[in-house]
Amino acid sequence: MVTKRARPDSWPASRARPHASNRFAMTSDYDRFVFVALPGRSEYVVAGRFRMSGDPPMGEFIYGHSYLSRTDAVELDPVHLTLSGRVRKGSVDGLFGAIRDARASSWGRFVKGRQDGAEYLVQSTTDYGGALAFARGLEAPAPKRRYNAVGDLVRIKAALDAAAPEEQRDAPLWETLPQGRRPVEASAPRVIVEDGRTLWIAKFPQDGMIWNQTRVRHATLQLARNCGLDAVPSRIEVVRGEDVLLVRRYDRAWVGDGYACSRLISGFTLLGTGDTPTAEHDWSYLTLADQVRRASSHPREDLRELFGRLCFNAAISYLTDDPRHPIMVAKGTGWRLAPASSPAPTPLAEGKRGDFTMICGPAGRSPNRENILAGAGRFLLDRAAAEAIFDRISRIVQSSWYDAMRSSGVSVNDCDLVGRSIGR
Repeated sequence: MVTKRARPDSWPASRARPHASNRFAMTSDYDRFVFVALPGRSEYVVAGRFRMSGDPPMGEFIYGHSYLSRTDAVELDPVHLTLSGRVRKGSVDGLFGAIRDARASSWGRFVKGRQDGAEYLVQSTTDYGGALAFARGLEAPAPKRRYNAVGDLVRIKAALDAAAPEEQRDAPLWETLPQGRRPVEASAPRVIVEDGRTLWIAKFPQDGMIWNQTRVRHATLQLARNCGLDAVPSRIEVVRGEDVLLVRRYDRAWVGDGYACSRLISGFTLLGTGDTPTAEHDWSYLTLADQVRRASSHPREDLRELFGRLCFNAAISYLTDDPRHPIMVAKGTGWRLAPASSPAPTPLAEGKRGDFTMICGPAGRSPNRENILAGAGRFLLDRAAAEAIFDRISRIVQSSWYDAMRSSGVSVNDCDLVGRSIGR
């Protein structure tokens, strides 16, 4: 398929003839065209332009006239980047949340051995989560066509085992992978693999975990589904004697000539905040509920699901949940709550209890029943409905967590440790 190049005069007149106070100069520190895969399609079209300059850096974004004139144009962010011809100013770190979500994250930055910053935009590939891509010119990035197979995990794991951390930094790890295919970006080693016409994210185990986190996380996702929650399907592959968790990608769907991409935004983007000690004060399930109500095409359904996940997190002591994870997905024109993909118990010492990372009720971060129920109105739930959800999920977790863990291959010793968090 030949991708048409956008004409320069398709951009707003104010961009073609910039005023001194409002210019979009090509001499900026970072000047990138932003592309998006429209719903149901695997090809990318140019949507707008992003510029970042200054000290401290500040970003600007504007949608292109040609994009705004399309009948199938969709917004990159349902709250902060709605369709409009005006110039938007970045907020957190000078970036826009939707653009920040599309950058390489910590595992990719570690492997690449480069500093964080907007330079990652042009290095971002169409492998990353969501539907955005970036380029210096108007030629659309080619969609990803070839992926690692599940059978390639053996060779990938061998490359990981053979490379010390400093070697991974000095000699980019992806050069050792089958056919030079890069790992997907994350905080721990992981790659995209294809099985049939379905894509999975293979998450390799991390050192230093108190229990077999791969099997515990797999069991927790199953437990969430047992509670009636929307959690991504997962499975376990044993690779070179170690467990690797495969989580199905919900932002990709085969459409005959490639994978259609769904737009994603993180909780950070929805909240308009970031990952700093100061920003942590803004991390709140209640504020997240307010923004989901604003962004979702089915707010009552999504808020009920979000409240259920909050209750589930309390039941399993998933205390480290934070807004960095994808929270909204748009497979079509409307946005919905994204499936849960990362719940897992937080290791706790015997007899100890902890607080959530995020505010969960009027009394702050304490994950107790009364505090959570007191905030139910923000989820469009009355007291009786909220009590029914909380008590049902707590009952299912308490009665079935051990069987869920054991059926997923979690050892008896690890179940004893998990029980400090769940078995209360």
